[in-house]
Amino acid sequence: MRTLLSIALLSLSLWPFSDIETTVDPVVKPGDDFFAYANGAWLKGAVIPPGRDRWSARDEINERTRRQIAAILDDARTASPGTLARKVADFRSALLNQSAIEERGLASLAPILARIDGISDKPALARFIGSTMHADVDPLNFGVYDSSSILGLSVEHSIHGENTYTAFLLQGGVGAGDQKSIARMLALAGFDRADQRADSVHALETAIAQTHATNEASAVDRNADNQWSQADFAREAPGMDWPAFFDAAGLAKQHEIVAWQPSAVKGVASLVASQPLDAWKDYLRYHAIDEYAVALPRAFAEASAEMHGDRRTTDERALAMTQSAMAGAIGELYAARYFPPEQKARVRSVIANVATAFREHVAHAAWLSPDSRKIALKKVDALYVGIGYPETREEWSDLRVDPNDAFGNLQRVADRNRRKALARLSAPYDPHEWVLTPQTAGAVLIFQQNAYEFAAALLQPPKYDSGASDAATYGAIGAIIGHDMSHFVDVLGADYDASGSMHRWWTADDAAKFETASEPIVRQFSAYEPLPGLHVDGRLTRTENVADLAGLTAAFDAYRKSLGARSADKDYVRAHDREFFIAFAQSFRTKMNEKAMRAQLANDHAPERFRMNSVRNLDAWYDAFDVTPAQRLYVEPGARVHIW
Repeated sequence: MRTLLSIALLSLSLWPFSDIETTVDPVVKPGDDFFAYANGAWLKGAVIPPGRDRWSARDEINERTRRQIAAILDDARTASPGTLARKVADFRSALLNQSAIEERGLASLAPILARIDGISDKPALARFIGSTMHADVDPLNFGVYDSSSILGLSVEHSIHGENTYTAFLLQGGVGAGDQKSIARMLALAGFDRADQRADSVHALETAIAQTHATNEASAVDRNADNQWSQADFAREAPGMDWPAFFDAAGLAKQHEIVAWQPSAVKGVASLVASQPLDAWKDYLRYHAIDEYAVALPRAFAEASAEMHGDRRTTDERALAMTQSAMAGAIGELYAARYFPPEQKARVRSVIANVATAFREHVAHAAWLSPDSRKIALKKVDALYVGIGYPETREEWSDLRVDPNDAFGNLQRVADRNRRKALARLSAPYDPHEWVLTPQTAGAVLIFQQNAYEFAAALLQPPKYDSGASDAATYGAIGAIIGHDMSHFVDVLGADYDASGSMHRWWTADDAAKFETASEPIVRQFSAYEPLPGLHVDGRLTRTENVADLAGLTAAFDAYRKSLGARSADKDYVRAHDREFFIAFAQSFRTKMNEKAMRAQLANDHAPERFRMNSVRNLDAWYDAFDVTPAQRLYVEPGARVHIW
């Protein structure tokens, strides 16, 4: 293939091309279908797995990451006692230590059930609810709006540029099965009148669920403005002994707390007041059993799995729980093994250059008003870009993990998470704080922090290849990061300023001029017809298409500037321009069937094969691949789109 390709490319350049060009399809003209050309070899060899409708670069990375984590967990079993790796291994081993679990029986659960038995009045109920609240929600960063506990805690940087952290209360407490399943769990634990108790539990949970806000209502950042004093809780949500609740929850000293979903907070308080204490106690008993079922004798684990439709094996369940509960610890091990400091430094250098190039484009964006342009530049200058993993390591000495105590390990992890959350309330604000773990194959934009995190797991081929040329690196990861940078100053980031304070800094005139400036990209994408009679929705996908073009343009400018004196060598530049554009296309390689294509066309991201067509708006792409007016992707120079 290399020989054939070299012959096919002789007419384009005498420069010796890198390995990236051995993956193209020389039969396809770049100007007709650049996606098919750049991804030729991959498209011919890629197979959509059974049961899937698509297979993409992200899927490849996810699968590779899964194997990497599995290797870390397997190797951790032989780590020295007391090390972080051994704690991870011991957590997993305990979940698989069935003999120890069977031997303990319900002994570990007994103290919790005894506490519930001791609830003698509604203030005691409020204290129990507060003391067992989990820190397992995250409304602003990840959109996790429902807790496994009756009310859930999140401590985050809020939406008005505060230099402090804020406590958020969110809805929770639902997720039980039908009465038959509930009765089965209660009967296994030795409770009499299991059917009658189950009816009561199901009725109470149904009543709780009816007070919950919808996902749509929960996904509004302005919910952070529901800041209630402790007196407000008593007035707005009567029925709960809130002082008892807050004292048990460790929140007694907080003057204001966000009620993210007021209807749910009011609903819980009302139900505490109106529902019989015995009903609440049975509800708490059932949820305690179900929460820890995986660490109870096999009959409980199997009953819980059946109720929740969990068809995973015990090994699979233990692996998933370890990955969730010990995510931070696994992340440190992952970063150390798969993303060394020298690669972090290289990517950071690329990002700095892309940011400089993008800043220049923002400075010359004529459609932005002068005042808005100043804010946009300030945002770009102040943007924190986290690469790979956090700059500071977490302390793990406070977590004890026992390979013979799965139940206790689950409790200790949950308690530690809540202590960490509460400790942040009195800690100085860290603008470089991470919310992603390194082994998460993803990136996140945190507008209220003016921060962007790109985790180590996503920095893998074809998104980032440590052995690739600088040109290919800028074309792949540089363009992706440039895309996300642009979101901080486009329609997505226009509601947050550089301090993370939420207010609309785009003017009405800015928005109108953006509409005009982006109309050509809307028309460009609306012309694409992936299936007969079915077109890309250029307006629905506009924001992401504009960001693709912004990232590609900034990354290309940054790459060209990085050439320095070599930019005088036309053959060198042309060859590396090709690498840049091919790497850009390969970073989004995707294969999908018709079902997946139809689903994608209803999404705000255009299908990947058309997103790559952003290249047709850069003059250098035409020069690099000898694109002519006769080819399908050709756009007249005056009609090529420039927004940022």
